[in-house]
Amino acid sequence: MTSIPPTICPYCGNKELIRTVPEKDPFNVMVICHNCQRVISPEQTVTSGKKAATVSSIAEKAIQICLSNGKLHGIRYYYTEVNKLSDTKTSLHHAKETVEALLQARGLSSAVKQPGRNGCVIALIIILLIVASIVYFYSRR
Repeated sequence: MTSIPPTICPYCGNKELIRTVPEKDPFNVMVICHNCQRVISPEQTVTSGKKAATVSSIAEKAIQICLSNGKLHGIRYYYTEVNKLSDTKTSLHHAKETVEALLQARGLSSAVKQPGRNGCVIALIIILLIVASIVYFYSRR
């Protein structure tokens, strides 16, 4: 009994799939998503086109959030929205890998907003104020 290859990527919802035949094992056909570059097994077939379109729109929105607010916010959005769908549960690690793979496949990894360093500057200012107040207190005696 031969399994039917998937027609839609279960990770990103893309319909552009590439069938490859390895040289060492010609009977083992692999299907790879053109968009996220993940290998798809025949058991991972998405039956509903609407569900795949929803996952694809969630991924697009997550990428936009990554570009504007940072990767952490994009991963959190992807994780919460995909887990809201019925019969689609993902781990936080899987959501992180998916978002990073989407960003890398589109060449947007370097365009993601990096986290700010304002916390270190504020802590340094507070430490300097404490040291200055101690010096002032002991110099007035």
